[in-house]
Amino acid sequence: MTGGPKGEALTDASRQAEIRPLRAPSNDAGIDLESQYRSIFENAVEGIYQTTIDGQYIRVNPALAQIYGFASPADLIVNLTDIAGQLYVDPTRRDDFKQAMAEAGTVRDFEAQVYRADRSVIWITENARCVRAPDGAILYYEGTVEDITRRKADEENIRLLATVFDSVGEGILIVDGDLVVKAVNPAYEAICGLDAAALVNRPLDLLAKGFHDNSFVPAILHDVETHGHWSGEATCQRRNGEFYLAALSVYVVRGREDDTSQMIVTCTDITFRKEQEHRIWHHANFDLLTELPNRWLMTERLQQHMLRAARKRTGLAVLFLDLNGFKQINDSLGHQAGDELLRLVARRLKACTRLSDAVGRLGGDEFLIVAPDATDAHGGAHLAEKILYTFADPFRLADREIFCVPAIGITYYPEHGSTADDLIRNADVAMYEAKRNRGRPFATFAPQMLEVSARRLEVEHDLHRAFENREFVLYYQPKVDAHTGRVVGAEALVRWYHPKRGIVPPSEFIPLAEECGLITALGEWTLREACEQLTKWQAEGIPIASVSVNLSPRQFVDASLISVVQRILQQTAIDPACLELELTEGAMSVDIEKAIFTLQSLKALGLRLSIDDFGTGYSSLTYLKRLPVDVVKIDQSFVRDLEDHTADSKIIAAIIGLADVLGFDVVAEGVETEKQVEILRLTRCDVFQGYLYSRPVTASQFAAFTQAPANR
Repeated sequence: MTGGPKGEALTDASRQAEIRPLRAPSNDAGIDLESQYRSIFENAVEGIYQTTIDGQYIRVNPALAQIYGFASPADLIVNLTDIAGQLYVDPTRRDDFKQAMAEAGTVRDFEAQVYRADRSVIWITENARCVRAPDGAILYYEGTVEDITRRKADEENIRLLATVFDSVGEGILIVDGDLVVKAVNPAYEAICGLDAAALVNRPLDLLAKGFHDNSFVPAILHDVETHGHWSGEATCQRRNGEFYLAALSVYVVRGREDDTSQMIVTCTDITFRKEQEHRIWHHANFDLLTELPNRWLMTERLQQHMLRAARKRTGLAVLFLDLNGFKQINDSLGHQAGDELLRLVARRLKACTRLSDAVGRLGGDEFLIVAPDATDAHGGAHLAEKILYTFADPFRLADREIFCVPAIGITYYPEHGSTADDLIRNADVAMYEAKRNRGRPFATFAPQMLEVSARRLEVEHDLHRAFENREFVLYYQPKVDAHTGRVVGAEALVRWYHPKRGIVPPSEFIPLAEECGLITALGEWTLREACEQLTKWQAEGIPIASVSVNLSPRQFVDASLISVVQRILQQTAIDPACLELELTEGAMSVDIEKAIFTLQSLKALGLRLSIDDFGTGYSSLTYLKRLPVDVVKIDQSFVRDLEDHTADSKIIAAIIGLADVLGFDVVAEGVETEKQVEILRLTRCDVFQGYLYSRPVTASQFAAFTQAPANR
């Protein structure tokens, strides 16, 4: 019998029998069962085969040829001659198949990947048995083959979905149409703190009680039924009672009748994300130092109050605050103390305003208050007075008492602006007016202030250029002996010659120099110029005992002050005893201990030190006796009304008496009349300075003044 694919005779002696084709014997009724079996063989959906042990096909049906991608059974038998090498993707699977056959005689559900004729790969499953000779020798294998590629793909998808279900971080619940939980994944168990046994086959209990109204769940079910899905946020509760915020999504799974047979619920714990979002929002809208709303949020709240005021036809007040002397405090005590002061200021502002008022920090030492429902144009002024009263008490910083009073600008809606930016800008303008007017620490905006503000910006711009263009010059005002009238010294006073505006008053540009950071450079220039001028005078034989130079508060707390003074003294080669530095009480009031140390360091250089505007500050006698100063200058406010107010003469007498006790010389400023001179002489004042003798003049004019007969 021809059994091989190429017609070779099978001569295996061990078989002792022919390999016969599949055949069924005829029955008594004469029905040809063989033709029936052949029909089954030819038309079977499954592949049917017979193969030799060594891997050659003997007979195959059309279904197998189709599964393996051959045109016909004959095509398969002719071309597929080595099952192990040609068919199996993994050739060792043929050995596994033969071993199973040898051991059990059958193979059940044997799965393998095989190549089709076009070398594409499919999955098959085989069921086969050994056909044996009477002596038990294996004659051949016969069996069936089924293409399970699609099933394998489905199984892989199911496995993948199961892996996703089990490993995804999002909680998943499968719920039936009656809202009974049918399955949960490990992520949801971890989120809610319950295991599957406590959840499955129980009614869905997802939401925390008391956080959602009764219509919440019906609304979700309505959306799911209508649109097939719902998503949103809800408050849920863990097993331990802890509440958490969840992002929920509900998807419907339709049954055959297109009804809702199941729902898939996904649950993500977004508590941390919401906290992060809130933290980011808080950082974007609040000042981290004071915890007050920042400029952006204050502008938004002001806009909201303006809309409300427009609807109710009421008004509101906006107060812009700037802390006087804050830069000096920051420079003197350090940034940590400055930060603490800002926190204390924020607390006081919150304490003296209403709950309905909005208080915010715009940046630096600037604060903003929005007071809604201002019933009249005095509402802002009343609030400003209340704030100033609150700030009258000192702040406690690092075991020190610090006074820090704000300058306040006030605007009203709708009189002073139709937008939030207009109201804030105009309040800022009014605040600078309050700063300029030292006698009244708050001001209400007026349109003419815009002109002043515009001029101020122009001056600030020109001030920067003034250094490059050398527009500053020193004037000198004589100091005369109270008894002889001779010139005993000069006070150097800086003037600014603007190329277009002429001389700009010091009261206009000195505060600007303080604000824009130029005062230190200007102070150093003034000191050097005065020392060089004194050297020239002395070289010319003009008998000037000393020249005094004012130190600004900012300059006094500058860490480089001592080294700057020392360097100028060395470079100009003047006798240190001929240089007198003047500073105000206010410059020393921030940190008296540091002020004393700085004064002692300056004194060690051999300088003379003077307290300017004495009597107008807050000096304590406890500290005053420790100050290494040589001179006190009586402020001109006491001298001006000396003829009409006996109280001023008594104050001056008290100051001079105190100076005598402490060993200070006394200079009276602002002397303009002979009557003032007479009274001051009676109080034993040492030196006079004022318009009665001379206004501040140029260096050459001063030299001429000293050569006048009265001064020889």
